Amino acid sequence: MIATDAVPAVDMRARVRDLYDAYYDTLDDVRLADWPDFFTVDCLYRVIPRENAERGYTLCTMQAESRGMLQDRVTGLTTTQMYAPRYYRRFPGPIRMTVDDRGVRTRHNLLVVQTLIDRQSEIVLSAVCHDLVVEQAGGLLLAERVVVIDSEMIPNSLIYPA
Repeated sequence: MIATDAVPAVDMRARVRDLYDAYYDTLDDVRLADWPDFFTVDCLYRVIPRENAERGYTLCTMQAESRGMLQDRVTGLTTTQMYAPRYYRRFPGPIRMTVDDRGVRTRHNLLVVQTLIDRQSEIVLSAVCHDLVVEQAGGLLLAERVVVIDSEMIPNSLIYPA
């Protein structure tokens, strides 16, 4: 069991931060094949505009309902789509954590910056992430990740995960 308090114990907080450090390092280093391994088999991954989230609408920019769907997304990114070479850097804000009966609930802001080789860097995403982190087989995994983007207007180039 993770904890019984509303606030996770210090060691759990450190483990959750380590999970996020590894998660963002994996994405920033473009190790996309490793990305689905951060999720439970029956996970939920959703990127949704703020207006839809606030109104309770489920229409998303991107959604996957299992690790298999995330793996399909990676396959699409790495084998079938054509796009100009680019780098992404993710800048997560401080992580707020609480514990409920399902696991550790987290919330943090996220800024994603894109750099094309021949252009200046630009912000492509400003969001808040609402996640559920659970313990499985002695490790921590994301059971839910809901990325609420501040604008409905995002570049067509948003091809990598948040």
